[in-house]
Amino acid sequence: MLSTKTYKNPDSSVWGTFERERERLNLQEVKPCFTDDSGLAPQALREAFNALHEQLLNEPAVLRKAKLFEFILHNGRISVDPQDWFANKLDHQGLMQEFNASAMNGIPALYIPKVKKSIETAGETGYYETGLDVGHVSPGWRYMFKKGISGLLEDAKTARDKAGKLTAEQTTFYDAVEIVYKAITAFTRRLSDMAASYVGLHDTGADARLLSMADSLQNISTSPPADFHEALQFTFIMHQMIELEGELVRSMGGFDRNFFGYYDTDVKAGKLNTDTTKELIKFFFTKFYAHTRGASNGKNFYFGGQLSDGSNAENELTYVALEAYSEMNTTDPKLSVRFYKDSTARLYKQVATTIRAGRTAFVLANDEVAIPAIVSQGKTLEEACDYLLIGCYEPAIEGKEIACNMSISLNLSKGIELVFSRGIDIATGTQLGPNTGDPLDFCKYEDFENAYFIQLRAQIDAATHDVKQYELYWPLMNPSPVLAGTFEDALKTGRDIGQCGPKYNNTGCMGAGLATAVDSLAAIKYAIFESNICTMAEMLEAIQTDYTGHDRLRLYLQNRIPRWGTANPKADAIAKKITDTYCAYVNSISNSRGGKFVPSMFSLAHRYSLGKGTSALPDGRGRAEPLSLNNAANPGKDTEGITALLQSLNCLDYTKLVNGSVTDVYLHPSAVKGDDGLNALVALIKTYFARGGYAIQFNIFDLETLIDAQKHPEKYQTLQIRVCGWNVYFVTMSAFEQEQYIKANIHSV
Repeated sequence: MLSTKTYKNPDSSVWGTFERERERLNLQEVKPCFTDDSGLAPQALREAFNALHEQLLNEPAVLRKAKLFEFILHNGRISVDPQDWFANKLDHQGLMQEFNASAMNGIPALYIPKVKKSIETAGETGYYETGLDVGHVSPGWRYMFKKGISGLLEDAKTARDKAGKLTAEQTTFYDAVEIVYKAITAFTRRLSDMAASYVGLHDTGADARLLSMADSLQNISTSPPADFHEALQFTFIMHQMIELEGELVRSMGGFDRNFFGYYDTDVKAGKLNTDTTKELIKFFFTKFYAHTRGASNGKNFYFGGQLSDGSNAENELTYVALEAYSEMNTTDPKLSVRFYKDSTARLYKQVATTIRAGRTAFVLANDEVAIPAIVSQGKTLEEACDYLLIGCYEPAIEGKEIACNMSISLNLSKGIELVFSRGIDIATGTQLGPNTGDPLDFCKYEDFENAYFIQLRAQIDAATHDVKQYELYWPLMNPSPVLAGTFEDALKTGRDIGQCGPKYNNTGCMGAGLATAVDSLAAIKYAIFESNICTMAEMLEAIQTDYTGHDRLRLYLQNRIPRWGTANPKADAIAKKITDTYCAYVNSISNSRGGKFVPSMFSLAHRYSLGKGTSALPDGRGRAEPLSLNNAANPGKDTEGITALLQSLNCLDYTKLVNGSVTDVYLHPSAVKGDDGLNALVALIKTYFARGGYAIQFNIFDLETLIDAQKHPEKYQTLQIRVCGWNVYFVTMSAFEQEQYIKANIHSV
């Protein structure tokens, strides 16, 4: 019989160890150590896995995957760290990832080779990037907390019994769910047994942690989590199981919403206080950092926002967790904070203070825009209030929606190149878009603009066609019984994720490089048709030759044309027209999963890969240079200051960008110094939201610091940079990436 939870009445032998253990825990995934006799040795595991795979080749895809998943959980080596509060270690040797990659690549090559080739060509030419997005999902967290592992399994069995006569697909789906959830139960008990077996071999504090781990793991294998420690342990186990299956869990749900009940009960029972809660949170958050070492996109927890009854989701755990996060100064996980009209001054101040201190791994979202945008899609207000932010900034309804947010990354600037070249990629000679006529025959700016929108619609048609073809093969490419088991609708209907099991099944389309597109069209309008700085023929030659021999023209275009982000009405009008046209067209297209394509507008790191395949453009950008970042101005071009930048950004209707958007703001530390600076930062956020902004994120540093960090990285090991929708430590970035942030701030000196 295991003991009761040993963190009750905590003492110094149990707590206060995080900082001592932190660096070692940060390396736990880099240098994993497994107990040799706890499973098959690596080579034996691989050989047995491959042999089983051969035996299962004639099985339905979902059953084959479930049985391979089960094999790994039963036979992979495990380990438990007595100095940790959470157990999860499994030596899977990357076998499931290899299996998944083979299916994701092999199925399209076998069934839709022309579509696969089309996608490859689009990527190489910077036209668009697309595929089957299984990397932006979130399970039904609160449904999982309510049911637990055993409850999800029972719900699947109950749904099977109620369904009566089942189709073959439903039968195999329910069989697969039963296999994987029984395997998860067994894996959890393996960890529990190992933790219990180590008791008495260490110091008092280690024994206490081991007993707590053993208790927690045993309890969550049979029941829903009952306290704060169990809830955190359960969360990480389920996150790990879904990712082992083949998806990337890109939203961890609402931290304060999901965990407050457990926290409140434990505090009232004397099992936890503020300090011990923070320590558990730090150990928990470190699990996520250890998986990425700050080199990936990070895990997204959100805080605050409006509940379905209109009340405020903030609670005391909101602030305990934010304080713990600030003290850690980590890049992963990353945090989202939802604000609305009743958000407290305390939350604004807490978040602003944390950001000002250099903990910039935050995106701040505006419920007053996001919720109406979600409702406009036909979802209920109650559902809309329960949205979470998947990946970076993209909303989805928890437990009801698979949004596939990054299925398409569309280059908004490519159409400008294609107007000049009659639809032909300049670098490769490949016909990408339609022939929209000889630009030398255009008599007015509107002729060029109309041709651009023809190219843009053709581009969207091509990208959505490719995705729809991939979606048809989702059940073969990535069956997902673990993830589907967390969606109540999937269990009730007996349909997997790729078979439209969740209630909502939309597909995201991201528009990248807005400022690059706006500035380029503004350059054509102003330089050719309004000011007669150059002819269309001269502009065409400059584009085709990457400005060779056109240095004076390029200098003019880089410095004298109307620019997005400067509150210039000419540029702002173009931005609004691009956004409205893009949104209206994307929103009109249905996908292959019973849902719709939904537009977003940002660029993330796709600005590099899409830019690489794009020719020189009329804004003075050179061939293969990056596109603009998210919705920000082009690097160094927001010369009129933050107020002008926000004025430009607020001219867009973000309720039409139903899959999200973000504004990047760079501030000098002097701008947020002292009480006045903090108040100014809060006022900036509130003003942006009051004027209809969707989401905002910050970098706060000075140019001198970045330059010095390049020269003396040892002095700046914890200097954080908000890259796109995630943070990294500046010293871990490549020299090229570092230069992009220096260029973006060159005007701030």
